[in-house]
Order: sequence, then structure tokens, then C-alpha cells
Amino acid sequence: MRRAQAAFVLGCTACQAASAAPSPDPAPPLAIDASVDDAARDELPPSAHADAGPRDIGPYTLPFLPNRSIFLSVPSSRATPERLLANLHGLCNPPGYACGYWTRAASEVGFLVCPEGNGRCGAGDNAPPTWTESFDAMGDDLERAIAATEAAFPGEITREGAVLTGFSRGAYAAPFLAARHPGRWPYLVLVEADVTLTVPMLERAKVRAVAMLAGEWGSQLEGSRKTCQTLARQGYPARLFVMPRAGHYYSADIDLQMRQALAFVLAHEGT
Repeated sequence: MRRAQAAFVLGCTACQAASAAPSPDPAPPLAIDASVDDAARDELPPSAHADAGPRDIGPYTLPFLPNRSIFLSVPSSRATPERLLANLHGLCNPPGYACGYWTRAASEVGFLVCPEGNGRCGAGDNAPPTWTESFDAMGDDLERAIAATEAAFPGEITREGAVLTGFSRGAYAAPFLAARHPGRWPYLVLVEADVTLTVPMLERAKVRAVAMLAGEWGSQLEGSRKTCQTLARQGYPARLFVMPRAGHYYSADIDLQMRQALAFVLAHEGT
């Protein structure tokens, strides 16, 4: 890692899956200066190490805009380059929840980059982030977060075969962004969003496969099921994954659900 990089902040330890609504993130821990001497090198995030062995997947936090951070997990392997896996969280739904509950599945795929939204859901610095801007602006912020991550891990990330995921509002934004930038996001994983998808729009966006996840008890299930069935009948790679005993939140087995969803879309590479 470049010694001139901005400071990283170590994030929370491995998050545990739960079938409850998210709570605000705790106050962030102290920053670690990435320009420290060699004696402190072991305290730096994984890319600072030169060996080719396994590494701690995190999660970590990286600043990318004033008063905003990226929730980041890294691949367990040091092989490079690794795939980009991005996520857009929902309203009043922090990346620590939207991404933090399936970092193990993400670490098997690549770098998981989850920027905080532009607004706050309530007063105070500890209020969870939310989105108040347009889908276009959300896409611009996502690109800034990706650029900051690429700068922190130079040469380690590839956008070839990138996966865009989203929860609720983030999942509604994801197909819009794929359509705005054909070929940029060839794989979509959409959670708890009864978003309208058609074969022509997905083909124009050069999206190769879509997975949708919906809670067994939630309001998004039937619409998502119908969408996937319609796409599949037309020969398009689409599959629904039902999160058991969940409403508009993750099921307790979300790490497994996301692992299966990612495996499904990535099975269509080269198609």
C-alpha cells in the first residue's frame, strides 16, 4: 500500500447474522495512520503485507467523502486482481447491516465496497446513514467509493465481471445504474425490492444474470417471484432466493443465501 494513503479506520469485528432490524453503528474506533513505520506494519489493513498467504477479510472502514465512509471487506485470498463486488444500502439502513452480515460470502468473491449514503436518518453523528439523492447521484458516490478503494489497493481490483448488489432502495437503484452504464455491472443481486425487470432492458444494460432475494414474510416476495418466473420463462438467467422467517430484513442464514445468489449469477460468466 502506498505510504501516502489516507488513514484507515478498523471497523467492527465479524458481524453475526440476525433476523432483526438494523440498529445504528457504534461510535467508530480510533484511526490508524497508514504512514507508520515498519514496526507497526502488522496493524495495517491486509494489502500492506507482501506475502501471498491468506488474510483477514475485515471488515474495515475507509473514508471517501467528508463525514462519510466506505464499509469494506477484502478477499480471503491474496491472488490479484480480485473481482469488484459493490453494494448500495437502503433507507436508514447502514452498510454495517446491508453488507456486514454476509462478509464471509463476499470474501469468496472479491472486494466488497459499501459506501454510506449522503444523508442521516435522524439527528446526531451516530444516526444511521440514508439516501436522499437521486439514483444518478448515488451512482456517482458509488464510483467515488470504488476509486478510493482502488487507490488503497492498487492493482488488486478488477471491474471485469463486477457484481452490483443492493438492499431495498439500493436494490431499486442497481438496475437503473446498470442501464445507465451498459456492461459496467454484468451481474445483479437485488434484496427486498420488487423492482421491474424485463429481458430487453437487462440485455441493453448487458446484464448477464440476476438473483433476487425476498423475505418469506415480507411484502416484496410475490412481486419478486413473478419477475423471476417471467424472466426465466423467456430464457433469461434469473432466480429467486427466499429468506426464511424474514420480513423486510435479512434472514438468519443471509451469509448462505448470498453465497448461493452470488454463485448463481457468476455461473453465467461468459454467456
